[in-house]
Parts: sequence; structure tokens; C-alpha cells
Amino acid sequence: MAERPTIHQGPVPGATAARPSRITISVLPPLSPIAGTVREAARAVGIEFSRAKVDTPSALADRLLVVDLTQRHTVGRLGPRVVAVSQRLDLDCYDVVPPSQVRWRLQRAIRNLVERERLQRQLEAERSTIQILNEIGYALSAQTSQSELLDTVLTRARRAARADGGSIYLVDGEALRFTCSQNDTIPFRASRLQLPLDHSSLAGFVTVTGQTLKIDDAYAVPPEAPYRPNLTFDRETGYRTRSMLLVPMKDRDGVVIGVLALVNRKSRGGEALASWEQIEPFTDTDATLAGSIASQAAVAIENYRLYREIRNLFDGFVDAAVTAIEARDPSTGGHSHRVAALTTALAQSVDLASTGPFAQVRFTRNELTELHYAAMLHDFGKVGVREEVLLKANKLFDWEMRGIEARFRIAGLQVMLEVLREELPARDEPAALAQLDADLALVRRLNRPGNRPTKAEAARLEGIAQLWQLDPSAALLQPREAQRLCIPLGSLDPEERLEIERHVTHTFQFLRAIPWTRDLARVPELAYCHHEKLDGTGYPRKLAGDEIPLGARLMTIADIFDALTAGDRPYKAGMTPARAVDILRDEAARGRIQSEAVELFAQRRLWTCILPEPAPRAR
Repeated sequence: MAERPTIHQGPVPGATAARPSRITISVLPPLSPIAGTVREAARAVGIEFSRAKVDTPSALADRLLVVDLTQRHTVGRLGPRVVAVSQRLDLDCYDVVPPSQVRWRLQRAIRNLVERERLQRQLEAERSTIQILNEIGYALSAQTSQSELLDTVLTRARRAARADGGSIYLVDGEALRFTCSQNDTIPFRASRLQLPLDHSSLAGFVTVTGQTLKIDDAYAVPPEAPYRPNLTFDRETGYRTRSMLLVPMKDRDGVVIGVLALVNRKSRGGEALASWEQIEPFTDTDATLAGSIASQAAVAIENYRLYREIRNLFDGFVDAAVTAIEARDPSTGGHSHRVAALTTALAQSVDLASTGPFAQVRFTRNELTELHYAAMLHDFGKVGVREEVLLKANKLFDWEMRGIEARFRIAGLQVMLEVLREELPARDEPAALAQLDADLALVRRLNRPGNRPTKAEAARLEGIAQLWQLDPSAALLQPREAQRLCIPLGSLDPEERLEIERHVTHTFQFLRAIPWTRDLARVPELAYCHHEKLDGTGYPRKLAGDEIPLGARLMTIADIFDALTAGDRPYKAGMTPARAVDILRDEAARGRIQSEAVELFAQRRLWTCILPEPAPRAR
């Protein structure tokens, strides 16, 4: 796409004042007869002639000396001659010439020196430009926040062009949004100003036309120009906007996504203006450099937006995946989000600790993000667990309990049938039916999690299986059913518990298949460790102590707390935070989880990020 020309508003479009040479020429001794010749030679090439006395080493700096050695008291046996000495630009140059050749030899030497100085200044300027562009490139590539990125762009652009102030506008739908501003002389807070996308404003004109706009005096814009500067800031603060430079920020496709505006070029950058007379017009070189910076900024902003879109897409995928997994078990809905919130809050508290065991521990922003994703996805492997096991609320499956109840009803009918056949005395019928009811009530009670049978009740279960026989091959209570009713904790038998525990391995295998970026590479490992215990009694790898990453240890605490306090589990009621913390402390005392992290969790009352604090009681 062809570049549009720069529009210049000022008395001499595109002109850049030539920098005068900084060389000063002097003659020694000051009253030498060749002083007039030297003065004419200096005037011919446009450098300064000085009669200043040069009698100290410091006075020799930045000075071209012509030393007249033709005086009688200095000649000696060397004969009449003149020596020109240069100490400019690290030169150590001596040229010995006869007095008759002073004029043309001196002019030639001075021209060569001036040209060398010009080339040196040009080389320094180009090196400075390359350095500035490299610094901007490095700075922009390191930013992950758009506000910080824009601030970096504006700071470096102002430094490169020696601008007193500046602003950045970004295209937002059908308008230009004022997003960033700086000023050395009058600091101020950026407003939420929006400009229409048309020719009426300077920034709007640059956006619509794609042209660079260079103005020497904002108060002298020709009346025929379609745009008008917004001088409200000047009226409100007493500032004086004079020279302005606005360049379009174009993306890879040449589309203008914003405008970089610089205000009031000055002779020395980084300092407040002492007088409005210090303001200079921006040069064509400034416009070229600002355009290069704006192009880098546009690409960086485009990359940032693409990065945010990819991150938002990934966040959406993670949320959808977690929602899909938790939909299989509605009783644990929201568990992953709560564990992620608790884990992140605990990690941030560890990071902020200035004393105690975590005083030297710090989490970077990337590490916190990595831990957040690991906590969100820590239970993803439950997709590989049978739904009947995942949803098992009691020790017996519902279909198993319905089968047992049907058998008890058949046993009752069998008792009544035996009475009718006179196989059982009628007086024994009520007792037999009452015993069946009592035995079924025992089965129903022991079926609920947390109801651990006594030794007498366990023996009675065995007796039920032996006493009531529907037929020689069918006992009223099967041995496997009796074993499940004796489960001491929870609702899962050893085989089912092992199947549930395998979800950790499934999680790791699934997450390991994802091509994580470098800053998220440890997500699979962190999620893999969330059921490990410090004493080696966890699963699936029986890791212990420092083998477990700190982030995973924090996740374990969050996971246990949420499991204890969740009020939506069908097999138990939710505990209060205080009771859950007591259990965490008991686990820490047994050496299973990190006690220091538990105490920090309790001291900071971190559960308030997922549980509302109870309202204070009225007195």
C-alpha cells in the first residue's frame, strides 16, 4: 500500500534548519598577522572564529588551532612555517604548511573537518534511531497489558522526538477513543474523550485519510483546512500548544487502528518547558521516526488483541470443559471454580507474606495463571469414571437397594404362604414379619454414608444372609451387598474408590496431550499432584514432602476445604468454615498437608472469596 504524503502546516513546508557547525577556530598567538586570513577562511566555510585566549588544556577542547610559528623568537633553525593543529572529534592531526599556503590549505582542511563532523552527527543520529527502535521493540514485546503497552509507546515516541506531551487515540467502533496521554510540563489525568471518525478533528483526519499531519503552530491553522485543533486543554490549564505531529498507527493490512499525537518539540527532551519560546517545529526526521514507532505500536497492539482473543478463547474452552464434566455430577457443580478461586487467593497471600515461612516465596503472574488453570482442570479426569460410580450417593446402588427391598417383600409373602400351607405356625407369623421389617430397616440405615455398623450389626447382616433363603441358591442379602453395607466411611467400596482415584491419572493424561505454552507448561504436573500428601499417603504416586510442588500443596488445601463445606452433596451436609478449618488443622497435625499454609488460610479467612460472611447478630 502506497504511503500517503505528510501534510505540513507552517511557513516552510518540509524545511529543516541546517545545524550550524560547532567547530571554533582560533589563532595562536591571538595577534598573529595571519589572523585575518584565518578569519576569512572560517567565514568561507561557515564556522566560528574566536580571538579567545587559549592558555589551558580544557580550552583546547572542541577547537581547531592554527599556530603561527613564523615569529622570530620561535623560528630557530626550523625556518618560517605555520602549523595547524586539530583536536576535534578525537583527531590528532598536525599539518605543517608555509605561510603562503595558509588560505587554501586551511579552507580545505576546515571543509573536510566540517564534512566529517556532519557525517559523524548523522551516524550518531542513525545509531540513536536504531537504538530507540530496538528499545521500543524489546519493550513492546515484553508487555502483556494494553495500558502498559500504550504508555511505553508514548514514552519512547516522546523521547525520540523530544516532545513535551503526547496522546494516543484508538479506533473503537465508529469513534476514536482517547486512551493515553503524557505531558512533562503540566501532568494531567487522561479524560474519556471520544472523537468522531471524520475530518473535523486532527486525529479523526489522520485516521480517515491515513496521512501524517505536521503543524508548526496550532493557533495558525489555515481557515481552509478541514480540521480544527482541540485547544480545550490550553484554555483550562494555561498550556500553550504550538507544534504538533500526528501519525497513523497502521496494522499489517494497512488499516489505521489509532493515532499517535505528539505536542511541542523542544531542544532538550524530558524536561518541563521553562518558556513557550523553547518550542520548536517537528522535523521530517521526527515524522519518519514517529511513523516507524507508530507502525511497531500498531503491530504490538494487534498482537496483544490477538493474544487476548486467544486467551479468552482458551478460558471459554476451559469453562465449557469444566461445565461439561460437572454436568455429569450436578452435586459437585461449581467445585472446580471454587477450588480455583481458593487456590489463587491462598497463593497470592503466600506471595504477599513479608514474614514467616513464606517470606522468601514469590509467585510470578505467569505462575499464578498456571496454578489457576491447574486448579480449574484438576478434576477433568472424572470424564473417565463410570457415571454410576461418580454419582453414587449411598453404599448400595439404587438398583441394588430396590432388588433387596423386592426380596424382602417376597420373603414376607413366603412367610404368609407358609402359614397358609401350615408349614409355619400362625402364631409365629407376626414375629417373622416384624423381624423382616427390622432387618430391612437396618439395611436401609446402614446404606447411608457415615453410618458405620457395630460388631453386633455386622454379625446381624451375616445372619440375615443365612436366615432368609428365598430358595436354596438365593439368599435374601448377598455377601457383596453385606460387605458394602459395612463400608466405614463414605459410599464407595475399595474397587470403586480405586476407580475414583484413577481420575487424577486420567486428568494428567488428558492435560499432557494439550500443547501448553512455556508459561503454562506445569499445568499437567500441578493438577497431577492435588491428591498427594506430605507424608506419602496420598495418591496416585505416593509423593512426599518437597516432591510435591508448593502450588499443588495449596490446591490440596483448597480442594479439601471446598469438599467439606459444599452444601450440595447428597451424601453429607456442608460443614461450617470453622469446622472445616479444624479438620484441616487436624490433617496438618498428622503431617499430611502444610500447616503453615493452613494457618495462613485461616488467618486471612480466604474462604470469604467463595462463601458469604454471616450477617452480624442484632443486639
